Amino acid sequence: MKYLGANVMLSLISSVYEIFLFRKRKQLLYRIDPRIKLLHLIVILATIVLVTNVYLQILILVYLVALTLIGADISRIWRSVKNMLKMLMLFYIVIYIVNAFPKLLDLGVAFQSFIAIFRFFMLIYCFSLFFTTTPLDDLTQALYKLGIPYHIAFTFTLSVRFIPTVAKDFITVYDAQRARGLELEKGSFLGRVRKFLALLIPVFIVSFLRVDRVAEALESRAFGAVRRRTFLYELRIKLLDALFLIFSSIPLLLVIYLQYCLLSCMW
Repeated sequence: MKYLGANVMLSLISSVYEIFLFRKRKQLLYRIDPRIKLLHLIVILATIVLVTNVYLQILILVYLVALTLIGADISRIWRSVKNMLKMLMLFYIVIYIVNAFPKLLDLGVAFQSFIAIFRFFMLIYCFSLFFTTTPLDDLTQALYKLGIPYHIAFTFTLSVRFIPTVAKDFITVYDAQRARGLELEKGSFLGRVRKFLALLIPVFIVSFLRVDRVAEALESRAFGAVRRRTFLYELRIKLLDALFLIFSSIPLLLVIYLQYCLLSCMW
């Protein structure tokens, strides 16, 4: 148990690094227009929120796994999701204890807590599937073409781009501090919190220096001087994108319809 906190922290950071780091592949989802994938993501998230039946939620997970096998890199998705399992297990324990207290064993609360964590897991899966298959440059252009001001779209994608960089910096600083004798796994809780500052302070300093360099680079390139933006490669919705949106939305709409039928039967 004394290694649980550090392991969960490192697993979470490793998952964040994998989720937001894009690597080009030749699978189907990598060739779909980001606007179509964004709309598809919204449909999936709406389905997860609206569906409450556990069997239908399992069908959604089966759909996501099938979509991964067909159009994404299954090893990347698995690496990005598996490290989250330790954090989700910890969240499950916390949720169960809070809801079941003062009882020690409550199967109803245990099941409801599992459903909540299961839905959260699917949300992580969806975002992992989206960000691992979408270049951030294309995402910026997609948001701009959807009517979002370019400086807002660029700021959002730049923030997303910094996430894996900061996660990698944290892992590097952690390894460097451990080489110098820092042991986060030992000591009291307050002592480990104080040791944790030895990781946060260098990471914050490196991040602030990087932000300053990015600001200087943007200023030297006259960022914001021209309102209308042009792109080297223009995004265009193709027939493949339309077919993907149609055929990928049919199972989700069917699940929503089954949920509606179940609610109608209960009424």
